[in-house]
Amino acid sequence: MDKEIVLIGVGHVFDIGTKIKNIISQEAPQAIAIELDRRRLQALLNPVKKKGLNIYSLLSLSQAMMAKKFGVMAGNEMLAAIEFAKEKDMPLYYIDMDSYVVINKLWRKIKFKDKLKIILSAFVSLFLSKKKIEKELDKLENNGIIEEMEKYFPELKKILVDERNEYMVRNLLRIIEEYDKIVAVVGEGHINGMEDLLKDYVKVKCIHLKDYLDLNK
Repeated sequence: MDKEIVLIGVGHVFDIGTKIKNIISQEAPQAIAIELDRRRLQALLNPVKKKGLNIYSLLSLSQAMMAKKFGVMAGNEMLAAIEFAKEKDMPLYYIDMDSYVVINKLWRKIKFKDKLKIILSAFVSLFLSKKKIEKELDKLENNGIIEEMEKYFPELKKILVDERNEYMVRNLLRIIEEYDKIVAVVGEGHINGMEDLLKDYVKVKCIHLKDYLDLNK
């Protein structure tokens, strides 16, 4: 049997927990992987106010604020995948890079003027309407947002997207050695890049966010 990795694209601000559970059930994998590291997992399970502010936490804050516009908590889709794994007694893997490593690298590598631009962009995103957020969905899947990030903030894109894609793919290739089929729940912005890195080694199926997200509900 050919080994297969199913990539499920998610948006951290949408109420899609139930749909994620349904998709995983339909795909019937032998194991589940999610775009979290141990630190972010603990922060998601035990949310507390953090001292200090950095680019990574600011971006997380903007996600949380946008999620509130949809009446959900940011990360509900990851919690749903975790719950499903526990309910079915399935192996669960946390495949993302250590968030502290990401934070430290962002702080060291990004120029001061770019930090200010990113902070301003994150601040503006707090005031985006629900309708505007929804309109960004097609742009995200078509790599428009990723291309803009590469154009205006290349170092940010390298650290937040490219390096994490490579890290998660290495973990997935290691995990798939033990199974015939696994599901990986990752942000939609990672899907295309991870597919390109995986397709030469294993069969890949992508389920994009817009494939199952009904914005009219």
